[in-house]
Amino acid sequence: MISSIIKSILLINVLYSMCVTGCYLHGTDSGECSMDTLDPLYRAAYLPFCFDAITYTACIPKYRKIPESREFPEGRWINNTVQNKDLWIGSVVPAHIERRIGYETNEAMYELNANEYGDVGLTRRRFFERPDCQKAWKNYFCWINFPRCDRARDLTLPTCRSACENFFKTCGYQLGLWRCGKSKWFNGYFPEIPQLPPGGNRTYLREFMPGQPFRQNKYTQEGMEIPICTPAILGSAAKGYGASSEVFTLSAVLAIILSSLIAYF
Repeated sequence: MISSIIKSILLINVLYSMCVTGCYLHGTDSGECSMDTLDPLYRAAYLPFCFDAITYTACIPKYRKIPESREFPEGRWINNTVQNKDLWIGSVVPAHIERRIGYETNEAMYELNANEYGDVGLTRRRFFERPDCQKAWKNYFCWINFPRCDRARDLTLPTCRSACENFFKTCGYQLGLWRCGKSKWFNGYFPEIPQLPPGGNRTYLREFMPGQPFRQNKYTQEGMEIPICTPAILGSAAKGYGASSEVFTLSAVLAIILSSLIAYF
C-alpha cells in the first residue's frame, strides 16, 4: 500500500514538472501566456535579440509592481519586464560565446595541451568561426527563457528534446556529452558510470542541463510538428541524434567522461 502511494506521488511530480499549470518562468509563477509574441512589430520592440527565435505564443514576464516601502522606495519587481529579460539574454549569450572563443583560440592553452581548468587535452573549436553553433546556442537560450505556452489550458510547455539535441549536434559535441535525456539520469541517455579513483570516493560528474526537463517531440502523419513542447517549430531543430539506440549506447559508453560539461561550453 505504501509503495503504491509513493509511486503515485512520484508520478504526480513527474507530470507536474512536464506540464506546469500556469505560466511559470524558472519555477515561479511570474509570467503570463501572451500572443503578442506572434506579432513581428511587438518582437522588434520588446524582443530584438530573440526576435527570430520566439515566433510562438510564449510565456513572458508579467509586470507586477509591489508597492513602495521604506526598504524599496521605488517598489519591487519594477524591472520584471519582457524588454529587460531580452536585454539580459542579449548581454549574456554574446559574452558566453566570446569567452568560449577566447578559450578555443588561446595559444598558451594549446601549447600546454590543457583546457581552462588544467585538464589535459586540446580544447575543440566549436564556436570559433561557427555561426551555426553560435545561433544554435542563442536560440536555445531564448527558448528556455521564453517557453511556449498553451493559452487554452493555461500551461507552460517544457523544452523539446530536439531543441537541446540541436545545440549539441550543431556544435559537434560527441554523443557521450549530450545532456538531453531523462531527469533521473541527470539528462543523460543511460545511467552514469561513476568514477572510482584508487583510495577515493565514488564520484558522479553529471549535472542537470539548463532548460530541462525535456519532452520528446511528436509529429502528425504528415510530418508536421505538434506543439507540445518548446519551441515545436518545424525545421527549428533536429528530430534526433540520427542513430539507433544500440549504436548510441555503445558510442556513449566508449566516450571519454570529462570533468565537466560546462567546461566545454
